[in-house]
Amino acid sequence: MKENCKTVSKLLFPDEQNLNQTQTQKFEDQLRNRLHSMRNERMRILNPEPQKQDFENENYKDIADFIKDHVLSVGKEQAVKDFQCGLNFLHKDLVESLNEDGNFGEKTFKAFYEILKHYDISLIKNAIRKGALNNTLIDTSSDKNINTQALVNQIQNNLGGIK
Repeated sequence: MKENCKTVSKLLFPDEQNLNQTQTQKFEDQLRNRLHSMRNERMRILNPEPQKQDFENENYKDIADFIKDHVLSVGKEQAVKDFQCGLNFLHKDLVESLNEDGNFGEKTFKAFYEILKHYDISLIKNAIRKGALNNTLIDTSSDKNINTQALVNQIQNNLGGIK
């Protein structure tokens, strides 16, 4: 499970330099992803068992695409904290609350995996959005030198408005 945790962590929260790709690099990634999808489709047809894993991979990719701009904007550590806060909103009944420490470790991975089993992706996205907004309000509202409203607007641009 440790490899899965590391793989999911890199997918959800890549280093900022990996998010700023050239057009050629993006095209190469698209080709690679297309070939990977074709291979997965072939494997799904030949062996129906891995469908659950493909579904999970698609969910990871969907969440990764959703938070990409937020990671670029606030950095990996803060984005993970916001992610953990969002998971805490959802999983109070499922597992023990996460420490919002900015470290995507085994506990965060297990909580995310559990949440994927029980919640729709749109609800998970809303929880992550609310986690980011919650952290921003708590971290900045008492500092008069920080424009909290500008940060909230930035998060809404990165993660969309509350739905």
